[in-house]
Amino acid sequence: MSADSNSQVVLVTGCSTGGIGYHLALELAHRGCRVYASSRDTRKVVGLTEHGIQVLELDVTHNESTAAAVQYVLNETSRIDILVNNAGLMCAGPVADTDLKYAQSAFDTNVLGVARVCQAVTPSMIKQKHGLIVNIGSVSGYATTPWVGFYSASKAAVHAMSDAMRMELAPFNIRVVVVAPGGIQSNLAEHQQVELPENSPFMPAIQAIRDRAVFSQAGNATPTDVFARVVASRVLASNPPPYITYGNHARTTWLLHYAPAVLRDWIYSRRFGTAQLRQKSCPFTGKSSHSSCPARAHASGISCPFSSPFMWCTLGVAFVAAHFYTHPELVQRFRAFFF
Repeated sequence: MSADSNSQVVLVTGCSTGGIGYHLALELAHRGCRVYASSRDTRKVVGLTEHGIQVLELDVTHNESTAAAVQYVLNETSRIDILVNNAGLMCAGPVADTDLKYAQSAFDTNVLGVARVCQAVTPSMIKQKHGLIVNIGSVSGYATTPWVGFYSASKAAVHAMSDAMRMELAPFNIRVVVVAPGGIQSNLAEHQQVELPENSPFMPAIQAIRDRAVFSQAGNATPTDVFARVVASRVLASNPPPYITYGNHARTTWLLHYAPAVLRDWIYSRRFGTAQLRQKSCPFTGKSSHSSCPARAHASGISCPFSSPFMWCTLGVAFVAAHFYTHPELVQRFRAFFF
């Protein structure tokens, strides 16, 4: 569908071919929007111009590049109705042994990059007295897993920053929406390299770390075009929700955010390989020796009850039920999310 002068003007960042931004740009253009798709390297954006989408160079880590791209759109259209902050960078590795230059790059792109583009666009939105900002977060911003602590922290920061902006910009009729993708078939980790020092104590888990880096794009990940259709339909609604959580594992991760930390740690440690770095230990003493555990009677064949996954799951269900009972507002959020 071709856009006309009355179409909503959309600027999307991070539109490399095949990724979330790329497919969101396509879907929004098909729904009649006038779309400007940006990337720090426009050579990586293929196949959008034939759909009436204009491709721009925009590096969200540089003030000059950001300001120039935003001003170009404003010079052509005099307004930006919707901003989609999608540009993002993966950072995988143990927090205690990851070179901080990689963490700094992730935060500069994922957090400060969002802020840069928002600061460049919001003055015009305030002047025109309307606008919609869509920030792409992650379900990792709800509940992190091992090996992506810096990435999850950056996405949690996007969620927090978006919550603040939603309240701060509401008086100017500017809405802010957080999109938290689950497992999506994107190119997020396409060039991710996991590097550890040779003497790293985490080296036995190097394959688990590499697997985690691409986990969300593997297996039954939601096709990117399907994800884009769902998100586009919701953000273009007359009253878009403050949060859109969608994709493989999305609801499970959202629920685990409210689960007891001990249950969440147990599930994620076994799923992502941190358990292989140590011997099994008793929760009562922290020691690996069978005889030292007061809840064990190893000689008689009775094992510690807390070594049973069934016991942990039972306790987890009980804690979650108690959590919902003592926080009635969560029941309403649960119903709104699923029904």
